Amino acid sequence: MIRIVKKQRVPAVFAQIKNRRSDYDELLSNEKDELKALLIEEQGCKCAYCMSKINMSNSTIEHYIPRKGEHGDRTLSLDYRNLFAVCDTTRGRPADEQTCDVKKGDRLLHIDPRVQAHIDTIIYERSGKIKSTFSSGEHNFDDELNQILNLNSHQLINNRANAWKALMRKMSQKKERTWKVEFISKYVEKLSNPDDRTAYSGFLAYLLSQRLK
Repeated sequence: MIRIVKKQRVPAVFAQIKNRRSDYDELLSNEKDELKALLIEEQGCKCAYCMSKINMSNSTIEHYIPRKGEHGDRTLSLDYRNLFAVCDTTRGRPADEQTCDVKKGDRLLHIDPRVQAHIDTIIYERSGKIKSTFSSGEHNFDDELNQILNLNSHQLINNRANAWKALMRKMSQKKERTWKVEFISKYVEKLSNPDDRTAYSGFLAYLLSQRLK
């Protein structure tokens, strides 16, 4: 999961659409595409939940607080801060292979990609597994990562592990500079930039940060 940094001011394109429509279901397909393109760009072309690479054809607009269901709130259906771009590649697959918004449906999350303190509870294993150290009362972030978002699906674990192996191959080619503290620090800074477009960047930055320790 990556930190989603929402702009302080609502983007002009979004504001114009909201002036024309009062509910998400009223949007025309071209308006949804405009919003989705804005969100994809804002997130560095990465899914807000699993950090896989997304584009216009393999993604959808996610309502963090759902529009429907027991915890739905339609008043937030066109709230800019409530919208993310997420992958849509597991739709139609068996339940144990579905991830992110496809798996989440109308369920409510408490771990919030917009909150740095929540992101800071996430740890990764080199195998590609994701965990969270936070648990308080009914809210257990680790359960949400697994049961609501299924971020430890076999495919995602493999994808993250392969991304790490690819980065190690790339860095090993730099020879004498590879494991200098300054070099690793700059790479972590790059991966942590909201504009960085590297898939699984949060996972890679975490493991590199462990090297620094």
